[in-house]
Amino acid sequence: MEIKAQPNNSSPNSNSKPCEAPVLNISGKVEPKQNTPRNKCIKQPATVPSTIVNVPEPPKINPKSFPVIIGRVLLKTNDQPAVVPKINLADFEQNLCLLSLEKPADRKRVYHMFVSNEKELEKDCQKVRKMYENRKDIRIVDQMILYTLCARSLYHRVQNKLTDVEWNKQRNIFETDKNGEKDIWKLSQKLYELENEERAKLFNYAKFLSATNS
Repeated sequence: MEIKAQPNNSSPNSNSKPCEAPVLNISGKVEPKQNTPRNKCIKQPATVPSTIVNVPEPPKINPKSFPVIIGRVLLKTNDQPAVVPKINLADFEQNLCLLSLEKPADRKRVYHMFVSNEKELEKDCQKVRKMYENRKDIRIVDQMILYTLCARSLYHRVQNKLTDVEWNKQRNIFETDKNGEKDIWKLSQKLYELENEERAKLFNYAKFLSATNS
């Protein structure tokens, strides 16, 4: 009995395609299929409703409120200075005044310190001078007037910084030894230094507000 050999389908001459190995995508790029239609519609991001914030208005600064604001910064107090009824730019210029006196018998210099403004300056100076005009033991020598940003603040700084003088109980009059004719000049230089410290204190506070966006 003759047996015929059957054709082998796995031969290299066969028309069947071998199994292809899967291709690994290591680039991370996703290739779109050719048969898949592209979506040309661009999705808009969701809009977040804006929140309306009521920002308080900054305080209005004018010649009448400026001394109060400066007093709050430098003195850390809400006590307002004396109210001047008439609004005038010059009326709000603050001054620290010292009437310079001398006791010839004791070889002492006496300084009467007070605060005034441009409008009341002449009247306040005359008022202080009259306190010593009829005294025989005291001679009026000179008068120092120092323009300041905040006269009350500088007034307190002088009280705290001048520790080598003798103050009265009210701490508005102090006396020193008479060492020479340049004593008044040295005192005026010291007052200007204290005033510069007050200005530096204010500027540093302004820098702090700017740095912290306060």
